[in-house]
Amino acid sequence: MQELIRQSSLFKDVGSDVFAQVLETCIPRSVEEDGFFFMQGDAASHAFVLLEGRVKMLQITPNGQQITLRILTPGQTYGGIAILNPLEGYPATAQAMENSTALAWDTAHLRKLAEMEPSISLNAMQLMHAYITELQERQKALVTDRVEQRIARILMKLASQYGKKVEEGVLINFPLTRKDIAEMSGTTLFTVSRTLKEWERQGMVKIGREKVCICKPHGLVSLADDLVRR
Repeated sequence: MQELIRQSSLFKDVGSDVFAQVLETCIPRSVEEDGFFFMQGDAASHAFVLLEGRVKMLQITPNGQQITLRILTPGQTYGGIAILNPLEGYPATAQAMENSTALAWDTAHLRKLAEMEPSISLNAMQLMHAYITELQERQKALVTDRVEQRIARILMKLASQYGKKVEEGVLINFPLTRKDIAEMSGTTLFTVSRTLKEWERQGMVKIGREKVCICKPHGLVSLADDLVRR
């Protein structure tokens, strides 16, 4: 547990004295599959580091469309806005994809810790910057990239982060639905299903129930980089 917290974006490079207080002030939170750690718009009262399970970060658009922003695994931080601007509320919803456990720190304790260890505030700002950059890249992709590129890039990104080598190739090692892929790549479920079916026919991927195995990574990289046109 301590190693996961030390590796997290929020508490990396924290000195040992302050880190001891980080451990003392944490609150364990457990959420069952499909439950929520927090909802978009809720007052940002806590920041979290995931210990076990998987968490999906979602945004709901004004017209009710659900967008998957990212999928988190143990050691990753979410809700970091709590230390910077809690009154603005969480900009996204954190939903457990499976039974999940996290540690939480409330705003008051976070700010006290940051006063003692300024690197915590810097870490939070770097985390927010990474999110902004990610959203900018996604917006650019929606405008400039073909849908096949976007799907390929999402799969390759997930494979690089969570891939597990298996006999058939690289397995994205957590439950992943076509709906998740559609939301993350900004397209429709029909388009994702059609594209994956074609890639499976070509032997580039193998699709199971909530499973995606990349059998020909180089082929998918070529698609992601727009080196192959069909």
